[in-house]
Amino acid sequence: MRSFTLGIVGAVCMASVASAADLPRKAAPIMPVAPVYSWTGFYIGGDIGAVWTRADARTDPLPNVPFFGIFPNSGGLNETAFVGGVHAGYNWQLSPSWVVGVEADWSWTDAKGSFAQPWVSILAPGVRPGTVASMSMGPDWLATVRGRIGYLIQPNALLYFTGGAAWADVDYSASATNETSSYAASTSFSKTVSGYVLGGGLEWALWSNWLLRTEYLFYRLNTSNVATAFNTGPGAFPPPLGSGFSWSDTDIHTVRVGASYKF
Repeated sequence: MRSFTLGIVGAVCMASVASAADLPRKAAPIMPVAPVYSWTGFYIGGDIGAVWTRADARTDPLPNVPFFGIFPNSGGLNETAFVGGVHAGYNWQLSPSWVVGVEADWSWTDAKGSFAQPWVSILAPGVRPGTVASMSMGPDWLATVRGRIGYLIQPNALLYFTGGAAWADVDYSASATNETSSYAASTSFSKTVSGYVLGGGLEWALWSNWLLRTEYLFYRLNTSNVATAFNTGPGAFPPPLGSGFSWSDTDIHTVRVGASYKF
């Protein structure tokens, strides 16, 4: 009887083990995979920063140098100012590592460089009392249309190069005065000029829709110009007696930071 009982218990145990083996095993948990950020899409944003201008100018206070005996005046039109504006563009992510795009921007600034110098005598070296030649030049706004090409150093960090066409609205002004002879000649005008722009930057995708950037741009603007202003003073010199002014091309450096919203 005892042997019979042990046999039944053994059979029941073996049946339980076999049933457990037939049960489905619990699947391992599937870890969610973070989606890879896509740079493709349209974006719009704003930026602020600093601008440095570099240009040269020259004044020939009077064309009759032998009679008045003075040297031409010349100086640098250098200025540092604030710059701020808006930008918009579109990116295409061509591969896991490369992004190309096109961007346009418009920026406001007031970077007008200037100089003021007295007339200097040729015959008896020294400053002519009561005389001054002054000139200024600088952009009111800057605009560009640029291509961009970048490499993703991380999925959310784009190192890029950019370049294209640039435009600016530039204000010019100049004057030459001699209080002793009541001579006064001045001119001022504005002109839209063109040029090119090159630069680069680093852009981060902070969230799915927001981008943050830091950027450097170099502009070369065709601001070379000449003008003649005639005497308007009450002195004995007739109006046809004038002064000549000339401005060179302008180099502009900008460093700025910006934020964009990607749609």
